[in-house]
Order: sequence, then structure tokens, then C-alpha cells
Amino acid sequence: MHGRTLVRTLDAGIIAIVTIAVILLGVLAWTTRSMDISAFETETTIVHHQISRLVGEFRTDAQLAATSDEVWLARRPQGHAIIAPATASAGQGNLRVLAREASRIGQLLSDAPTRQRLVQALTALRKLDDRRQRVDFALIGPAGDENLALIAQQLMQDGSSGLLVMLLDFPKLASELEAFSVKLLPVTPVGQATMSQDGHLLLSGYSGETIASLDWQGRRFSDSVEIYVMPVMTVILGIGFVILMILRHHWAEVRDGFAHEYKKIEAAAYTDSLTGLPNRRALFERLMAVASMDQEMDPITVLMLDIDGLKWVNDNLGHSMGDRVLVWAAQVFTDELGEEAYVARLGGDEFAAILPGTVVDDDLQVLYQRLAQALRKQMGQGGVMHVGVSVGAAASSQMIGDGEYLLQQADIAVYAAKAAGRGMALTYSPGMKQGKSYRKTLERELRAALLTGGFFLVHQPIVDALHGTVLGYESLIRWRHTSRGVLGPAEFIPIAEQSHIIVAIGNHVLDLALRELGPLGNCRISVNATGRQLLSQGFVEHVGELLARHEVDASRLCLELTETSLIEDGEGIARVMTDLRALGVKMAIDDFGVGYSSLSHLLRYKFDVLKIDRDFVVNLDDKPEAPMIVTAVVTLARSLGMQVVGEGIETPAQHRFLASAGCNALQGYLFGRPVPVFNLGPELNLGSDAKPTTTDTRTRFQAA
Repeated sequence: MHGRTLVRTLDAGIIAIVTIAVILLGVLAWTTRSMDISAFETETTIVHHQISRLVGEFRTDAQLAATSDEVWLARRPQGHAIIAPATASAGQGNLRVLAREASRIGQLLSDAPTRQRLVQALTALRKLDDRRQRVDFALIGPAGDENLALIAQQLMQDGSSGLLVMLLDFPKLASELEAFSVKLLPVTPVGQATMSQDGHLLLSGYSGETIASLDWQGRRFSDSVEIYVMPVMTVILGIGFVILMILRHHWAEVRDGFAHEYKKIEAAAYTDSLTGLPNRRALFERLMAVASMDQEMDPITVLMLDIDGLKWVNDNLGHSMGDRVLVWAAQVFTDELGEEAYVARLGGDEFAAILPGTVVDDDLQVLYQRLAQALRKQMGQGGVMHVGVSVGAAASSQMIGDGEYLLQQADIAVYAAKAAGRGMALTYSPGMKQGKSYRKTLERELRAALLTGGFFLVHQPIVDALHGTVLGYESLIRWRHTSRGVLGPAEFIPIAEQSHIIVAIGNHVLDLALRELGPLGNCRISVNATGRQLLSQGFVEHVGELLARHEVDASRLCLELTETSLIEDGEGIARVMTDLRALGVKMAIDDFGVGYSSLSHLLRYKFDVLKIDRDFVVNLDDKPEAPMIVTAVVTLARSLGMQVVGEGIETPAQHRFLASAGCNALQGYLFGRPVPVFNLGPELNLGSDAKPTTTDTRTRFQAA
């Protein structure tokens, strides 16, 4: 965002704050007004309740006047009075007032106009049914000193009709209302000016006309807001407004410098911070700029370049070395692909490049050899091995689609290159997409086979190298496919290893092996495992549960790991191996000498058994250096305390050499092919010049 935009933003912010302030003040005013209205309604209810209570008490006390005038007058000497005719037959002008001497109510009734009004009230009330006990308000006392009273018609002891008068105890009523935060004001007759009041209750006389107003003042929230809240909010808004104005002035001054910084930030958003190459965002914007291929334009080729072995470098040499490998690879790609190429890093170990022209098939292989050679040279100078590159290519001249579509096809091609063994370059072809679809289908079928019991085991014997005694069996998986028949592990395990399903398959094989071979004496049970399986959550506990379930001693179980499994998470696998060996489980390194073989594996990981790959055994008769390599490996392994097993033994000569070289045990077709558990027996083929000295199936390895 440029400085000018920020200034506009601050202007908008000022307007927004003022608008919000007005809205807040409006909401506050509405809220306080609503609270005041609610408070007024509550106060009105309270005042009305108190007056109704006084009327009720007066109506109850009036019953005493019918039995005894003196008792009624004595209840409130200062506030009770009775007005009645002098005789039962007297007219309305001849009245007598019954009240205590020197009482307040007696003084008020001495006023002639007051007495006249009461006579009129009594005359009017006599016309009504005296059984209704009607109670009305009246003002008594001289003008300017009126007091509020309650009056009611009542039959006297002599049978005449009198008027009961009760002066309201105004101080007591005011005191009671103060407890509810209601300040009662003096009673004012209708038509007279009143003090500032918040609420009032109109009082009616016997004729139904309003004679007075009972006024009060209550506690109002709007007053508190005006006194306390509004000044504080005004100060805060004023301060905020001043601060925003200062900021606006500041940003207006530095907008030019900010624009320069913004350009630097914008450039960084399109650059990979580690390699300095354009990043994924920049690449996709470049690809979006590539017009649809049905328009006339120069052909281009999109490459996907995937670094092989980066995970191994991170796990074994550290992430700092992995970062240096990425920087070196970026430099190699930039130098070898030329200035016209647009090279970008997508993230992780993935790079991409856009090349002018069509670079496929033979041209792609020439380019790949140049890249691979330069990369090996650079990595060798840095002291890093096991690092290569896989390349996938898609050319606009061979398909119709935009730049992003080309990148997708190149990604499919590099995926196929990695699936085919890594370290190669492939041009996209439609069959690759079908291959990817085939792998997804096979993964679904593998999951179904786990649920339906489509896997079964065959077991190949492992024999003592000198005596031919059966030491144990290696359990190998087979898949009884619904349409393709029985499949060996080579046809589905590589695909399973690319997904998490390999963990479920591996655990299933382990369960079957312990179930089938557990009852066969004390023979060794060898089962293949993968690094991903070992790293799965709770694997050690799972192995312990299976051993306990099938009542198999842990020392009989040997888990075989290939060297390629060790490159996934070296430290994690080492910890799991330590926990497994603590249970008593033996660990073997399988196919030693191929793949990512390294003597450092023998020092870093504690193995009990080393299995020599069959490729070395097959080459014993053809390559003169093979016997020396095998002998050196056996000597090294035994010096490290490991037992050595030779695999792929098919001839007596291979048997004799490996036995004399110091192998503890041998395995191969010479001694028996893998068979289901129900076909296992004591008779084993040991070759033409070797015979078994025993058929004992006890596990017995020669001491190293």
C-alpha cells in the first residue's frame, strides 16, 4: 500500500471514528432513555402500590367507626376525624366534627371552605350505596396549606350517615418511598405550578374530577451519562481525532519512502527467501500469462524438477545441510538451463522451469544428463552423497492447454519418474495419467483385501550354514487377487509404500506370522517391516500385544528392515528399534549392499542380524570382486556382533562359499521355496552334496 493510499485510509478512519462515535452516542442515548422509561414505570408502580396500600388500610380501619367512634379516632389521634350531622334528622348545614383536641386534622377542618366541600361530598356520597365502602381523595385545609386526605361514607352508631376523614401521613409515605430511590414532592392542587418532577400520579375526588397531583423525582441514568460518561467520551474522541490527524500528517510526509519500501516488500512476496528464485506465486502468475495454446505463439516446455534424497540429507546431515543442498541445486538449475529459462522453487524439494522451445525425448535426456552431472559435481564438492534429481516435462507443442495445465502434466511425469526408480527424466504421455489412476485403483483394492482376508503368507526356511538345521522361517506376503490370481509383493508393496496403507498391511502380516508360526516349537520368525510402520503411533505397544496374544517369546521374532527404510526418519527409527530390542525383539538389516547402503548404518543402528543381498550371491561365480566384497561384509558384521544370513542361495557352490566365509545362516531355493504353513515339514532340500544332520526345528544361530 502506497503512502497516498494510507493517507486516504486514515481519512476514512477519521470519518469512520466520527460516524461510530455518533452511532455510539445514539445507542447510549437510546439505551439510557429506555432505562429511564423502565425506571419511571417501576417508580409509578411503587407509588401506586403504596397509595393503594394506604387506601386499603383506611378501608379496613373504617369498620371500627361503625362500632365505636372513640376507638377509630384513637388509632390516629392527629389524623382521624368524623364529620356527621348534629342530629339524625339534621340537614346538611348542621354538622359536627369529631376529632381530638388540638389535633392537626382538627385544625385543618376548622377552615370553612373545607367544611363546605366535605358537606358537599357527604351529600353526594349519601346518594350512593354505603355498602360499597367507597374511598375518595380530598384536599383539606385553607388555601396554600392544603393537605391530602382520604374520605369515606360510614353509618354511625346512631344510624346516621357520617364522613370518615383520614389525613395522609405524608412524611411517613415519603420516607418509605425513599427506600426505592423515589423522592416524593409536596402535593399540589390541580392548576398550580409544580416543581421539577420526573413522574406524577393524578388523584381524583368523589366527583371523579382530578383534585391534585402526587409528584416525585426518581433516579435517572441519563443524568449520570450527561455528568460522567459524555465528558469522558468527548475527551477520548477528541484525543483519538488528534492522534489520527497527527498520523495522517506523518504518513503524508513519508509516503515517498514508504512507496520505496513497499516495492521491496512486493518483490519479496514473489521470491523464495532461501534460494532467491521466483516462488510458487510468481510461477503461477507467469503461467497465467501464458495464453491458451490454441493461439499462435512460440512453443514452450514446462519442467518439474524434484530433488531425490533431500529427506535423507535432512535426517542424517541436518536441516542446515539440506538448505545448502537446495541453494546448490537452484544454482545448478539456473546455470544449466540458461538465461532464457524461468526457474522457480515451488517449495520443499520441488522446482519448476519454463523453457522456450520443445525439449522432450532425446533433447530432454541430453538436458537431464547435463543437469545430473552438474548436480553430482556440485554435491560432491559439498561433501553430500545420495542426492539426485528426477525430471518431468510437458511441451505445449504436444498438447492443448494453458500454462497451468502444462505444469500439471509435468507433475504427473515427474511422479512417474520417481515411481519408476527416481534419477531419470520422462516426457509426459497419456499413459502416465492412466498409471496414476491404476495406482489409485490398486490402493482401493488393497484396502478391500485387508477387510476381506485377501492376503495370505508363505514361509521360507532359514537354515544353519554348517549343519543344515532349520533355524526359522521368513514370512512373505501374497495377495489372492479376485481377477489376477496370486500376486507377489513386488506387484503391490511399492504402491502400498507410497501411502499409509503399508502400515496396516505390515501389521496384518505380523499378526498372521505370529499366529501361524507361533505354535511351531521355538523357530525364529522373521517378518519384513518398513520405516513408516515403525514410526506409526503405538507400534512398539502393538508388537507387545501381538506377542502376548499369540504367546510367542519376543526373542523368536526378528523384524527385517531394508536400508531404504532408514532414510525416512533416522532418529525416530533408531528410538523405536531401541524400544523393540528392549522387549527382546531382534532387528535385522535386509538386502544390505544395495539402495542407500552406507556403512554408517551399521554404527548408527543397533542390528542383531545382517542379511546379504542376493545380488552379491548371484555374482559370486561371474564377478571376481564379488567374493572379496562378501567376505569383507561378513567379517565386518561379525566383528560388530551381528549374525550374518546369506540370501538367494540356489547352488551348492554358493552354499559352500558362504558357509566358509563365516555366514551363520542361509536362505534360498536350495533349501526350500516359500510355502503355506500347512506345507511346512522337516524334510528340506540341502543340495546334492549336503545332507541335514538333524530335523530339529529349534532356533540355533552360531555364535559370531
